[in-house]
Amino acid sequence: MTNLNTRSPRLRRLHADLIAMVELAKVSDFISFEPAGTPPDRYRVVYTCRGLYLPTDATTPQPNDHHIADFYLHLDYPRRPPQIVWRTPVFHPNILSGERGGAVCIGAWTPSESLADLVVRVGEMVQYRQYSLNDVLDPQAAAWAEAHPDVLPVDNRPLTVYAAQPTPRLSGPTRSREKE
Repeated sequence: MTNLNTRSPRLRRLHADLIAMVELAKVSDFISFEPAGTPPDRYRVVYTCRGLYLPTDATTPQPNDHHIADFYLHLDYPRRPPQIVWRTPVFHPNILSGERGGAVCIGAWTPSESLADLVVRVGEMVQYRQYSLNDVLDPQAAAWAEAHPDVLPVDNRPLTVYAAQPTPRLSGPTRSREKE
């Protein structure tokens, strides 16, 4: 096996991300994952925290406790953020359901943010603990969130046992009712 010190910076980062993801899964009751690649550069992440989805022909979002997202660590990672594709129904201002393309707007990204930290941040988005009304992908979900701040977040349970540790926030106002 090649010594980690002789590997490229990208390979060292992929290895560090795998270790951090394994540790994350150990300290979270709500996040699990399946890696792919050697070293892993693709992760299917399953969230079992509460979020929302909008059933077909419904006007009111409903709770959903099963969410799947694919994280792809492309060749420009970590200089650029991972590509995230949402695979399950979701109702969120900054996430589109899989049937609508699965885009996820994570806000600000810095290369120092680990994959595990980003996975937690996206989970907090699912819970509506983090969201932005200034950079929306789903205007209907944004309008709903703006009109219903009293029911947000939809799940306030910490995603990890390290809940007291702050996580990076989206750029711009979060949970803001201000309009640009």
